[in-house]
Amino acid sequence: KTLVNNKQLEFVNAGWCMNDEASTDYNSIIDQMSLGLRFVNDTFGPQARPRVAWHIDPFGHSAEQAALFAKMGYDGFFFARIDYADKNLRGSTRNLELVWRGSQNLGSAVDMFTGVLYYGYGPPPGFCFDVGCDDQPIMDDTTLFDYNVKLRVEQFLSAVLYQWIHYQTTDVMLTFGSDFQFEDAHQNFKNIDKLIKYVNEDGRVHAFYSTPSRYIDAVHAANKTWTLKTDDF
Repeated sequence: KTLVNNKQLEFVNAGWCMNDEASTDYNSIIDQMSLGLRFVNDTFGPQARPRVAWHIDPFGHSAEQAALFAKMGYDGFFFARIDYADKNLRGSTRNLELVWRGSQNLGSAVDMFTGVLYYGYGPPPGFCFDVGCDDQPIMDDTTLFDYNVKLRVEQFLSAVLYQWIHYQTTDVMLTFGSDFQFEDAHQNFKNIDKLIKYVNEDGRVHAFYSTPSRYIDAVHAANKTWTLKTDDF
């Protein structure tokens, strides 16, 4: 509860599961979301209520799901899997973030800010630090032959820039972790801590630990005009 109250730990989605969107009935979606959200509320208090819907693994996304999330009071919806041609087109036109109007009947009352995560739900290429990964760790001992801070900073900045050119604002959300990851949390955070330290010392970008809701706030503050989508992904 202390971590939640200090905003060091943030729940996203918080349904009992991350439900399928293709074959589920809206009654089942509402039931499982209610069960999960009630558990979070009863266990951690109302301050733990999630602001962001997070469907990073379902294949395909329905407008009805977006409308339901809007009616539940979420501020944004992020997912990872869309058709590759749609993703390529949206990326080339910097439209991987948009406003999704999930119901023609309800209209703008269910408009939902929606974002497609560029690298799925994994880290940028080359920056997987878990036990099952073979990417280079951040080696910052200058007395060793494999010191690589400058190289890794440049590689990270290249990954950030490549992602940034597909979106509209100057804020870039990077995910770290994937299936079965953070099995060695110390190894992960040790390397991410070093990466943040040396990237910020370089000064070309500002890197920091964040949350989806903080990203939503930053994007909203950019005051951009988003394209409108009214059908399914």
